[in-house]
Amino acid sequence: MQVSGGGTVNFTFAILAMGAFGVSGTSKVSGAPDTRHTAGHLGFSPGEFRFIGLIELLGVLGVTAGLFVTGIGVASAITLLLLMAGAVASHLICGDGIRGALLPTLAATVLTGYLITLT
Repeated sequence: MQVSGGGTVNFTFAILAMGAFGVSGTSKVSGAPDTRHTAGHLGFSPGEFRFIGLIELLGVLGVTAGLFVTGIGVASAITLLLLMAGAVASHLICGDGIRGALLPTLAATVLTGYLITLT
């Protein structure tokens, strides 16, 4: 199989995205105490937050597949970018400010790098 996209740089962004969303998604799906607190703070039920975690984990699979099938990677990156836009908005609406929105903003930056090097 041939890896698509921008080679080593694309692979690096993919690994960073897989790590970030793998950890975040697993934490949410497992209902870790800190994610339960964050869910409540942002106005989500535990079930809704678990669903968000599931989307993140499916995104990890899509980013991985995107290394071989560009279209899947593009669709997954766009989906995760939209999710991160919602995360940033949720943190800002709840009054967390820039500091609260920092992690989803960094994740969106990594996804943007992945997407740029993929296409």
